[in-house]
Amino acid sequence: MDTSNEEVGITGSRLSLRFLKYLALGLLGALLLTIGNVASAHTFSDWRKERQHIKHRAKRELGVPYVWGGTSPDGFDCSGFTLWTFHNNGAELPHSAAVQFDLGHRQGYKRIWKRTHLKKGDLVFFSTGGARVGHTGIYIGHGHFISATSSSGIHIDSVYDHYYWGPRWVGATRVPATKRYHPSDKPNGKAVLPGGGTTELVGT
Repeated sequence: MDTSNEEVGITGSRLSLRFLKYLALGLLGALLLTIGNVASAHTFSDWRKERQHIKHRAKRELGVPYVWGGTSPDGFDCSGFTLWTFHNNGAELPHSAAVQFDLGHRQGYKRIWKRTHLKKGDLVFFSTGGARVGHTGIYIGHGHFISATSSSGIHIDSVYDHYYWGPRWVGATRVPATKRYHPSDKPNGKAVLPGGGTTELVGT
């Protein structure tokens, strides 16, 4: 009895099964990688993580010198520092303290007037140099903010400082990425999503 055809058939079946096995494993790996990438992308449940990340990213630059017009760790001015800190990390900010303040009127952003309502990651603003808004920094919690100052470079100060910053307080802007979002039965408007688009959410 000639079994060569049967052996070829069995071998072919084994090769097909082995190929299907590797194909399935490859597809599973690709699926897991895709899920991982989606999970690592920014979502609105990340607001706590985003606030902490902004705080730590800003504090790593403590001691960097002040440079007028600076937007890099080689040297910052005040709005250049906030621009750099948030770049690719929740907001693309203009290089202007006054314009950053005005973002508080835009859909998806939030205006904060009272210092007791500040949260980590809020942009804080002060009236300096004769301008209504002449200085900006980032609130890092416990009554303190970090900013690029002409006298000390990247430095931490109190928003309640009685001698300088306290009397010059103007307000704050909260960006969409650091807002706490929750579903609402009666949404009060559409929030702007990072990267574009809108969503029916209410943020605090």
